[in-house]
Amino acid sequence: MRRNLAILFFLLSAFCSTSSAQLPAIQQKALLVRRVIELNHFSPRPVDDSFSTRLFRKMINTVDSRRLLFTDNEYKSLAAYSLKLDDELRGNGWGFLNLFTSLYKKSLVRADSILNTALQKPFDFTTDEKIGVSGDISYNFAAGTNELYNRWSRYLKLTALEDIYDLTTGDSTTTGFTKEAITKLEPSVRSKIKARQQKAMKKMLEAEGFEKLMEGLYLNAIATTFDPHSNYFSPEGKEAFQSALSTEGLSFGLTFEEDEKGKIVIDHLVPGGPAWKSGELHKGDELLQMYWENKEHSEATDLTLEEVYDMLESAEKERLVVKVKKADGSDAVVALKKEKLSNEENIVKSFVLKGEKKIGYILLPGFYTEWENESGSGCANDVAKEIIKLKRDNIDGLIIDVRYNGGGSVQEGLEMTGIFVDEGPLAGHKNAAGKVSYYKDPNRGVIYDGPLALMVNGQSASASEMMAASLQDYHRALIIGSNSFGKATVQRMFPLDTNYRDNNRQPDNNADAVKITFGKFYRLDGMSAQLKGVTPDIVLPDAFDGLDIGERFYKNVLPADTIQKNAYYKPLPLLPVSELARKSAERVKSNTDFQDIQKLVASHTKDAISKTKIIPLKWDGFEKWMQQQLLDREIIKGESTGPDKKFETGNNQRDMQWLQQNEYEREINQKWLENIAEDIYIREAFLVVCDLINLQKPSSKN
Repeated sequence: MRRNLAILFFLLSAFCSTSSAQLPAIQQKALLVRRVIELNHFSPRPVDDSFSTRLFRKMINTVDSRRLLFTDNEYKSLAAYSLKLDDELRGNGWGFLNLFTSLYKKSLVRADSILNTALQKPFDFTTDEKIGVSGDISYNFAAGTNELYNRWSRYLKLTALEDIYDLTTGDSTTTGFTKEAITKLEPSVRSKIKARQQKAMKKMLEAEGFEKLMEGLYLNAIATTFDPHSNYFSPEGKEAFQSALSTEGLSFGLTFEEDEKGKIVIDHLVPGGPAWKSGELHKGDELLQMYWENKEHSEATDLTLEEVYDMLESAEKERLVVKVKKADGSDAVVALKKEKLSNEENIVKSFVLKGEKKIGYILLPGFYTEWENESGSGCANDVAKEIIKLKRDNIDGLIIDVRYNGGGSVQEGLEMTGIFVDEGPLAGHKNAAGKVSYYKDPNRGVIYDGPLALMVNGQSASASEMMAASLQDYHRALIIGSNSFGKATVQRMFPLDTNYRDNNRQPDNNADAVKITFGKFYRLDGMSAQLKGVTPDIVLPDAFDGLDIGERFYKNVLPADTIQKNAYYKPLPLLPVSELARKSAERVKSNTDFQDIQKLVASHTKDAISKTKIIPLKWDGFEKWMQQQLLDREIIKGESTGPDKKFETGNNQRDMQWLQQNEYEREINQKWLENIAEDIYIREAFLVVCDLINLQKPSSKN
């Protein structure tokens, strides 16, 4: 009997092995991606009909978010698989990706033909036509080619209006956005749009690895259907990323990626690199333009991700001008000069704000560490060095700014928090098995024990939120700004190998990999920042408040939950939050810059309810609409419009000596000084810290 069972087991094993081998190679890889995530994910989503529907929509929205490619009939033919993708991920049938790839390629060929036809004749900017731009993705696809043509025509017309507006309002030497100027510029602008669109289509259609590109898109869609922070990486993708981060030669110090809507966005800033040091670029910023200084502009819509990297790797000695759109809707234009990234000096910058009190200020765009060099510099160590410099300047208080800081190294986040907390637990962590442990302060003692404020906003995420929550739980710092992002999950890179179990071993760089959410972190009171974020002690009006930005607006997010409160942490005495908040609220109420932001938030909130933004395509209506957009963007920046400065911005004594020897660094530093002086949020944080110092009992400086 035992022998018969052994034979049966052998036969079943052989059958399963043979069946798996007969599956298409891409399906085998898809099954492997699913299985590796299920084995390692904190809370793997069941691969069922609901998963299938989410995966299907992810694929559609990634390639056709504007509904300019697929017709309704094509969508319906694809939708026949919307409840079958979970079956395919269990090895039962295979057809969706083949059909999707075929129809997508067909739609690109058709779009290329439509573009050629639509751009043959002049645009008429005198007709009362409008276009709706929706923030809520619908599944209203064009009935046929005629409707696709009409949609493309409106989209191209909007593109032309935007281009002409930029050309006619760029500086004081331009003619202005007049009917005459529009008529004169229309032919050349239309010709350029045609060249750009044809180039983009040709790039896609003639790509050698079109099918491979679709396979990568599909595998990543599987990962992000489990949760938005899990991703698939091909060996080529990792290699391109590592090449952009190389410290061997000159670099601009940033990488890009395509988001789920196909837009090119900043993915990473190299600590200490030119992009990092500008202080104006952040992870998630959308690329609008990229061009060499004093040369012809290139719209980001005309560039593929490959072409963007070609420009970054160019030997061109001119400065690279990068124009981005931030998450809050404001624009930033930065001119970058290539530098060697191996220079560790001044990765973190500190400044002195001199007014009623002398307050130190440190901006930290990300929690970085030198992954391949354990003895190398991490952000906590670099911040500690800056604090020591500031203490030599006899500061009365300190502001740490983690606005727009999307996180990074959890360990560095803990090290950073430990700079200000003597000892004890800093945050809770729960793994996939449900086991709860606590991150402890890596080092006893503090480097700074004086008055402290931490600035956050809607783009402060992950390690930034962990730090903010811990300092708030200990009553160690005032948290100032707006509600943080709400990402309390932790990710780790795993190789595409179901037998991989060594979590301390780095994956093979030449193999496929999956970034997987494997845990959550919690506050010391047992609550979680997941979805809801960290609520500041001192709340300031922020444009993020009226925008759909934050973890709670993502698809497939993990829910918020709680754990038991940590019984061992010992918070410091309560800070006078109520009185400080009252004083701050009085200032904000009388500040016209904050009042403008509050009005803008109300307008954004109203727009968010309707979900659709209507843009006029008649030239004079478009001009009024565009002027309002530019006005809103200026308000969003949070720059002071009045002369009421509360402090002078300067450098610490040691940096002043170093800057005297470096002209390029002096130029960058001057821009920092100007930005800090104009920032109404930094100004209010400065006043709050001054209030805190005045309310607390006098004590010797630390």
